[in-house]
Amino acid sequence: MNIDFLSQLQRILRLKDLEAWDITMNDKDCRVIIVDEGRPSRDEDFPWLKDGIGEDRRENHITAHVYSSGSLEESEEKMLYHIAEHLTDHVALAHCHVTVLFKQENDYDHALGRLLQAKGYSEYHSIPLSKFFRFSQDS
Repeated sequence: MNIDFLSQLQRILRLKDLEAWDITMNDKDCRVIIVDEGRPSRDEDFPWLKDGIGEDRRENHITAHVYSSGSLEESEEKMLYHIAEHLTDHVALAHCHVTVLFKQENDYDHALGRLLQAKGYSEYHSIPLSKFFRFSQDS
């Protein structure tokens, strides 16, 4: 499985605490939205852990939401997991947890809108074009 990083991986939004990427893999369009939660890790950040994270709470938590409109093969999930991991590997992992959550969603813009709203931003389509003249859209 190959991804042409010049044409099949495109960052569509960069804010101080959220980034969104569109990725095409095996003719499947996906969206990865990385959210800096700006808070310590909590048990609910790890829904697959029955007893929570216990004492291993870190100062910050980052969630990578991976959206696809249909089911993904295990190899595709693994590739998207590694991409999300790569996009967040610059943070101080000794002080920050990163979780990757896979979700099926037909409307990626709606998913992005929910996460933007949760962080206090306006809808993606209401961001003025002038904000896209800069590297980061929140400047």
